[in-house]
Amino acid sequence: MTDSRVPSGITRRFLLRAGVVGACACLLPWPALAKKAETAAKPTPPAPVPEPPAINFYLTNRDKLVADFKGVCAGAEHWLAARTAEPTAKAIAADALGRYDRMLPGMPDIGGVTNRNQPFLVMAGWLAALYQAMAEKGMSAKDAGRLLYDLYAADWAAVPPQRAKAMGAALFSVAYLQSLQDWAADSQKKKYPGDWVGKVLPGDGKTFDLGYDYTECGAVKFFKAQGAMAVAPYYCLNDFLASKAQGTGLSRQHTLAQGDPLCDFRYKRDRPVTQNWDTETPKFPGNKA
Repeated sequence: MTDSRVPSGITRRFLLRAGVVGACACLLPWPALAKKAETAAKPTPPAPVPEPPAINFYLTNRDKLVADFKGVCAGAEHWLAARTAEPTAKAIAADALGRYDRMLPGMPDIGGVTNRNQPFLVMAGWLAALYQAMAEKGMSAKDAGRLLYDLYAADWAAVPPQRAKAMGAALFSVAYLQSLQDWAADSQKKKYPGDWVGKVLPGDGKTFDLGYDYTECGAVKFFKAQGAMAVAPYYCLNDFLASKAQGTGLSRQHTLAQGDPLCDFRYKRDRPVTQNWDTETPKFPGNKA
């Protein structure tokens, strides 16, 4: 999943970007040091300035992240209450919230707000916590995947179509292509072990307008570390919901979550999105007839 497909509802609330960027910027003393060196009559070599300590995105934003997931759990409880006993629904929601809170300090560092994929690692944390809590009550990975899929579908349904289409149109802009190419080149450095790695494929003008392949997926790595790989393929289905709402025509035949060597995203503007829960889940391990 990529940041071009973040809707305005449940996923929007996961961080206060401006606040986090400001907190990071105030730790960098380089401009002041440079000015001081320029104005000194007899400059002397400055004493080494230690690098600021790494900021843990999850701990810095813990209260906000937990508050956001609490809202998700309220939606999950409502979804569960229609399918199981109300006390069980409440217990699962409370358990998931506690699991997520305990999970946050150990979630992988991928650069925080500077990383286009940070929201989707946060979202993977939601699903891992929900899946683990639901499994304690005898529910399956498929159940957890459907829960998030339905919440995400409802979130996109609440976005005005005109706004969703405008978000989709931006995907095909020259500026977006350049930003994606910059990200892909940087991803090859593999600075963060828990991050995504990918490459961009400019459109061929016929079968797709924009493409990219992930050869490493931060969400898959995270699910594996959490012992939650069974839910990973379901997580990926949310991409089709977003693409349908935005009119970006996603087609994808392979995912790392299903054991393939890559995820092949191919977008064609205004192409109907024909893949969804019903077409894809029968292909998943354990669901095949």
